[in-house]
Amino acid sequence: MATLVVTEALVQCAAGATPSAMTIVGNVIAGEGMVGNISSAIPFVNVESFSVCSILAAETLGVDTECVPAIESWVPGVPTVLIGEEFALDQASILSCNIGGVITIEFPGQIQIIAAA
Repeated sequence: MATLVVTEALVQCAAGATPSAMTIVGNVIAGEGMVGNISSAIPFVNVESFSVCSILAAETLGVDTECVPAIESWVPGVPTVLIGEEFALDQASILSCNIGGVITIEFPGQIQIIAAA
C-alpha cells in the first residue's frame, strides 16, 4: 500500500538545511489536497528551496549558498494509479538533485488516501 502525496507535503533534501512544503498544481483532489504525480518536480513551483545547500557551500569553501533544486522527476511513483497520465506520487518516491542531494518525502500531506501498490 502506498500513501499518496498531496499539497503541503513536507520534503527534505539530504544536502538542504531546512525542509520545504510542496505545492501540487492540478485538478485531482483526494483527502486533504491536490494529488501529485511523478512530474510534480518543477523547481520553485512544486519544490521550494531547502535554504542553504551543504554541497554548494562545500564547493564555495563554506560560504552559505542558496539551494536551487536541480531536479527532473520523482521515482518510482505508483504505477497502478495515474494522475494526469503520469504515475501518482507516493511517500516512498525519491527525487535526485543534479547537484548531488537526494530529496525524500518526510510527510505526505495526508494520511487518509491509500493506494494499492
